[in-house]
Amino acid sequence: MTKSKFLLTVIVSVIFNFSPFAQNEMKVNNAQSIFVSIQETGNGEVVIFQDMRINDLIYNHIEQNKREGGISGYRIRIYADLGSGAREQSQATKARFYELFPEIPIYREYVSPYFRVLVGDYRNRVDALKDFNQIKKYFHSAFIVPDKINYPELDE
Repeated sequence: MTKSKFLLTVIVSVIFNFSPFAQNEMKVNNAQSIFVSIQETGNGEVVIFQDMRINDLIYNHIEQNKREGGISGYRIRIYADLGSGAREQSQATKARFYELFPEIPIYREYVSPYFRVLVGDYRNRVDALKDFNQIKKYFHSAFIVPDKINYPELDE
């Protein structure tokens, strides 16, 4: 589903939430649902009224993103090499990075024939640049690459 379709779904959802046509209170079985999360946060009470077809569209969008393995974003590649010592060197690079930046996620992967070490989950290049300037001081061959990233955690 494209971003414009998702945006249209959200707009339709808002319209139905505030329209007299909303008839049933939405009931969600999934305890980790975003709707449950919205309803349970804070001290007030939030009740969402919407057509169940909108709920289905949103869940289909979420499931499609899960199948794709993430969302489009950026990571910083700090190592890529092939050869007999590439596996050990990539592991050493990962360990060194973790010592310097334990708060940034690290991904070590093998994409034939290269061993690569990528770091971070950034939604856009500007976010990646913030960490890139610090990382470049220790890993001189680092650069920003587009990649599928993990979903950001919901702030509660």
